[in-house]
Amino acid sequence: MRIDIAKMKKLLIALILVVCSTSSGATLKPTGPELSTILKTVNYIFADSFSEAMVSAVAIGDTTPGLPIYHLLYASILHAQMMDGEDYSHEKEFMDNIDQASDALEKWVDKNPKDGWGYFFWGSAYGYKAVWQAQKGSLFKSLLSGLKAKSRFSDALKLDPILYDSYTGMGSYHYWSSVKLKKVFPFLSDNRDDGLRELKLAADSSLISNKAAAIAYAWALLNERKYSDALKIANHLNETTEGGRTTVWLLAGIYWANGNLKKSSDYYGQLIESLERAGNQNDYNLIYCRYRKGVADYGMRDFKAAKAEFEAILAYNPPKEIRERHKKTYQRSREYIEKIKKQGG
Repeated sequence: MRIDIAKMKKLLIALILVVCSTSSGATLKPTGPELSTILKTVNYIFADSFSEAMVSAVAIGDTTPGLPIYHLLYASILHAQMMDGEDYSHEKEFMDNIDQASDALEKWVDKNPKDGWGYFFWGSAYGYKAVWQAQKGSLFKSLLSGLKAKSRFSDALKLDPILYDSYTGMGSYHYWSSVKLKKVFPFLSDNRDDGLRELKLAADSSLISNKAAAIAYAWALLNERKYSDALKIANHLNETTEGGRTTVWLLAGIYWANGNLKKSSDYYGQLIESLERAGNQNDYNLIYCRYRKGVADYGMRDFKAAKAEFEAILAYNPPKEIRERHKKTYQRSREYIEKIKKQGG
């Protein structure tokens, strides 16, 4: 079974949605109208409404020195857009905003060492950096950033034991470092059970991160082949996020992994339609989805539908880098077309 971390789009998005400090100036904890705006922004992101999310983010307002809230929130939306389109063209802008947020949050924590939320958001900045570095294949850098994130989440929980949002980052680190990084760095402990427990706690009890934690928890359950449990979460999210691509990717992945060809074909078909409506694609995700839909259709002996998907793949003219990344997909698509021809399709 193949779990593509790149498809875990928006895994930590809700972690870094923040507001300006309270009147006391001692905490970055979101409250009142600001909290409502944050939750609305989260909903926009999970509904693939990135332009609306940007507008909502500006409405939050950030008066903290260095504007860490603005930079972190802006970076989160850039990250969601890049993952949604499998397009890394905003990488420099994303990293610049993450670094600016991290620097400002470090200064905030120096002046407000008792603010657990300051540590939480600082850890979120490092968490984003770790996820991005892993996505780019820089595993050692990702490990270092992940350890920094974990340390700050731990500090947040020491200061505020009910800051359950921190468990989204802690759980993600514990689980995926055990599953992915331990293969490269065998000295790491196997903390996947702790990670699963922490992700569930965050999904059940977070103030602003429950959807992000639920997505992360469901992907981890899928990786554990606990398909029924993952599916319950995915179906609930699909009902509460307006059918955004984040949850449709999850549903498609679950049905692909458990061998439900009909459902797999249906959900990858939904993704194809949604991506085409969104436009401005580099075709990476369209090729990915069409290949999986084609394989599912072939498995159901719907050779006409399968052939249409494989031929559509070969008709794309993506950038050279995308074509190289999908080199095996192109090769296998040609092989499937030949198989279909031999069967009279």
